[in-house]
Amino acid sequence: MRIIGYGDRLSVPAGGRIEFKVSCELPEFAPSLVRLRRGGSPAHECDLIEDDVAADLPAAVAGRVQTAVAGSWVEAAVAEGTTMDGVGLAAWVCPTLLDGQREQSVLTVTSDDGRAGWTLTVTATGPVLRDAGGTVLARLDEPPVVRQWSFLAATVSAQGDVRLSLHRSTAAPAAVAQGRGPAPSGRPAGVVRVGGRGPGATGAFNGRIARPVVALEGWSVAATARLAAGENAVDVLGAGAVGALALGREPAATRVVDDGALTTGGRVVNRPTSAVPGPFWRCTETDFRRCPDEYDALHLHDDDLDDAGWATDVSLTLPPDTPGGVYALRVRAGEHVDRIPFVVTPAPGAAPAPVLVVIPTWTYLAYANWRTYAEHEEDRVALYGERRGVDARDRWLTRHPELGKSLYDVHTDGSGVAYSSRARPIVNIRPDYYTPTTRGLRHFAQDLSLLHWLDARGETYDVITDDEVEDRGVDAFSGHRVVVTGSHPEYCSARMLDAYQEHTDRGGRLMYLGGNGFYLVSNRHPGPGGAIEIRRARGTTTAWASGAGEEHLSGSGEHGGLWRWRGRAPQRLTGVGMTAQGFDRASGYRRLPASREDAVSWVFDGTDLAVGDLFGDRGPGLGGAAGDEIDRADVALGTPAHAVVLATSVGHSSAIVLAADDRTISYSPPVVPDPRVRSDIVIAGRPGGGAVFSVGSIAWSTAMTHRGGDNDVARITANVLDRFRDHDGPVAPDGSPLDGTEGAADLR
Repeated sequence: MRIIGYGDRLSVPAGGRIEFKVSCELPEFAPSLVRLRRGGSPAHECDLIEDDVAADLPAAVAGRVQTAVAGSWVEAAVAEGTTMDGVGLAAWVCPTLLDGQREQSVLTVTSDDGRAGWTLTVTATGPVLRDAGGTVLARLDEPPVVRQWSFLAATVSAQGDVRLSLHRSTAAPAAVAQGRGPAPSGRPAGVVRVGGRGPGATGAFNGRIARPVVALEGWSVAATARLAAGENAVDVLGAGAVGALALGREPAATRVVDDGALTTGGRVVNRPTSAVPGPFWRCTETDFRRCPDEYDALHLHDDDLDDAGWATDVSLTLPPDTPGGVYALRVRAGEHVDRIPFVVTPAPGAAPAPVLVVIPTWTYLAYANWRTYAEHEEDRVALYGERRGVDARDRWLTRHPELGKSLYDVHTDGSGVAYSSRARPIVNIRPDYYTPTTRGLRHFAQDLSLLHWLDARGETYDVITDDEVEDRGVDAFSGHRVVVTGSHPEYCSARMLDAYQEHTDRGGRLMYLGGNGFYLVSNRHPGPGGAIEIRRARGTTTAWASGAGEEHLSGSGEHGGLWRWRGRAPQRLTGVGMTAQGFDRASGYRRLPASREDAVSWVFDGTDLAVGDLFGDRGPGLGGAAGDEIDRADVALGTPAHAVVLATSVGHSSAIVLAADDRTISYSPPVVPDPRVRSDIVIAGRPGGGAVFSVGSIAWSTAMTHRGGDNDVARITANVLDRFRDHDGPVAPDGSPLDGTEGAADLR
């Protein structure tokens, strides 16, 4: 990994401009444009296919090493003309990881050059006050309690008298240390920092900080007591030379206001977790919008990253007639190569293709730089029952924690990662990335297989990403007859769900060619990182769970977790929804009697499959079409009563387990195997000619490639695509009295 990069976006319209940021350890690299046709590598069961595309790019670019600085903080410029004639520093802190003698910065105020000022820190043995030169002015041998709120305060008078205090609760007496230091110099103040790294700061803070107060003169012991009791800093100290940054007031913002007059407001760096309770949360309300004064904290981490901040090395303006598809800037330095992918979407005003593929980039971001394969390799071997190998880039990633984590990881302090940004190198969004979970293809590399299949058919199609659906709503689908999903569109917003629903209600057709889709409440934040956010509520299969009072998304305020618990189970949109997962051998499907009805029997044209016959039980990767994560039909969760279940999977091993969403305590003997562990293939019409076809399995599109696409899974997909694209009349029962179908009353 001596060369790696990222783009300033994941999609760009034909005729648009995209910038690439590259870190290269060699003297120079050569950029070129390629269109990605199929994912693969020597480690996969298929080869990577890419086409060189002529582009206005330099022959060579000077290499340079670019690095990222992880860790979150808030930085505020002090108003001009303010001098440091003393200092008062105070904040409520709730540390979540205290590591020996390593000092973590809570509050810092310095001159612009960093040569004068003070820093208040915490360690596992107690808080410390230092001057800008690193001299310890006061130290306490009583540390704050991990994961409990404490109040810290430090003052230095104009004469150099120092007082440092720690209040573990509003009722307990304070621990106090006193000392002497040099008299403040009267030099101009420059910057205030809350947590984080930078000039004058020490190690990044892990934990929550609330109600930070900075004054450039000392204050009295009585004032400290009033602040520790929860009084407003401006009421206690006045607004003049006081900084009181309102950290949690606008949880989605990247700036915070100063209720005092000391600073011009703060800039939030690397997106710490917001919408978290502060020290005076009364536990009576869990929606931060209803009690904002109780949600006045930020949770900072030493591994937060929102924007790597790399400089641009290559810019590319695409011709307006660039065909839609998935491309990459290929950067090569000697034997080292990286491919930085992006999607080319239709140019504004272009005639829409009949077929539109939506690449599930929000799911890619959710998994971005997931470190489990390399960091917990032996655990994965135990899960799989075999050693499936690890992509070398994952091992490299473990040595570069500064590049940020996925929404399946936890921070250094054990709290869940709630935000994932695109403004950083992401090693697993690559066409040749090897995923042990599926013995090769998954997510981005797998979705390229779908595009390869469309190309082989000579299909005319456009490509967009989740971002375009979020930006434009149902208008993103305007003019397209058929919308086709990728293999795992799990993460979506309410606007995205509304767009798909409205598309089919207006007569459009939807082919859901994946599993575990439309599942988890998500939101996108503004800014260069385009970060998506989730909260992992309890009651589901999850990598971590949000803390008490933290299940509402900071960006939108809506309750996080599963759409199912918001009354929008995926079955309402696609007819099927997440039911089980497991990474043992995938299974095939058995054709059901309902599929013989005239209204839907065309789905099996050309397959020679009779009712009861098995299909899709062969393929690369996991070895079948029904595997990885699978969905079932369920009228109780919203599957339309008129939907037709065409086939259902059979023969799943005991390693394919029911999702936690459906597990409850039962006093009846369990049914083995559980009939809910299955993937259903469903078709349902919508009034006005709209329709949905769903396969309910992540592994489906991989199985389509078996024997070069000469298989029943591919034939069924082709039949549906052709009928959905070309047939103007109803293509499936829609529940009207003229349907002549039994519907989905018997889903088996």
